[in-house]
Amino acid sequence: MIRQFRNAMLLSIIIIVGLCLGGCGLREQAREVDELLVMQTMGLDSDPRGVLLSLSSAASAAPDNPPVRLQSAGASITTALEHIRVGANEEDLFCAHIGHLLIGEAAARKGIRPALDYVCRSGDLRLSVPLYILRERDAQEAVLGTGDKSFGICDALDSVDADLRARGDGHCASAADILRDLERYDSALVCAVAFRPSAETDQSAGAEDRPQTVLPDGYAVLKGGALCGFLDREQAVGVGFLTGNTGICELTVTDQAGLPVTLMLTGGKCTLEPRWTDDGRLEALGVQVEAEALLAEGSANNTSLDYLEMMLERALSEHVRQVLQLSKQWKADFLGLEGRLERLSPRKMRALNPDFAVRWPSLPLTVSVSARLTGTGDVEDRP
Repeated sequence: MIRQFRNAMLLSIIIIVGLCLGGCGLREQAREVDELLVMQTMGLDSDPRGVLLSLSSAASAAPDNPPVRLQSAGASITTALEHIRVGANEEDLFCAHIGHLLIGEAAARKGIRPALDYVCRSGDLRLSVPLYILRERDAQEAVLGTGDKSFGICDALDSVDADLRARGDGHCASAADILRDLERYDSALVCAVAFRPSAETDQSAGAEDRPQTVLPDGYAVLKGGALCGFLDREQAVGVGFLTGNTGICELTVTDQAGLPVTLMLTGGKCTLEPRWTDDGRLEALGVQVEAEALLAEGSANNTSLDYLEMMLERALSEHVRQVLQLSKQWKADFLGLEGRLERLSPRKMRALNPDFAVRWPSLPLTVSVSARLTGTGDVEDRP
């Protein structure tokens, strides 16, 4: 009995000591966040070796701590990341806070499925990470070349995201959004950005001396997971109305004297009106857009309210028609029209033959736009 008691006591002591030693070991291996090299932006490009991976941290508040920028290539994103860890001797490289994924145009044209697969399987990246496609450039140019010692690509993309949240000419889609739309419509919209000189500079500096930054530049359109084209910022206004993501954005028209007048779009909506034949075929699609705007800038003393509304309707109609025509030309329902029609006429859409994807490129369209100006200031009242 005494021997069993001693054995039990000895076993308890061994367990307690083991737990204590294990805890010490964990404390030795742990790292505080401020001791880690936290990367917040990842750039992906195609490369003869497979993938060219670029990483950047955010700028520190301290002037002597600029963003850390790293780059390496590999057969895959995983191997390229490991090459960075080894080559840069960064054993404390931390990628779980990556908040932006930037893909170069050349890589996007080959397809972004590998990048989306990596996001889905990675233990570091989240599906909520926003994606961007850089127009006419490789992602590494922006990741490594944006800003100076006081700001970098992370700060620039944070500004892009914040700007577009309140506007109607762009939207930062997450990896989850893009995967959902590709699965549902085989196409998707991705925020497009451009690499240009920053406006924040010394007035004595020339354009060539300005730090570079990234700016919102409409949408990139994916078809089957690969880039098929771009929509500029004015066309993106049409996308906002067609997708129900209208926000505040500017649109410039001309008054009766030919002078520019800037209008501020403040809201609106889009209504779809499908026309069906008696035998259940989708014969045509009507698109009705309603918009509201304020007079933001420009002399309109000699311009009637009706005229400005007519010019606004004409401009919006052109943007909406361009977007719809490109959707048909690329055979890409990046607007999600099929889903909206299914909610309007579920039984008819289920019985549709041929299906919407086949019918869409040749489907007749009619577009009508009505606009109303409020807060016009010096514009004459209606007669």
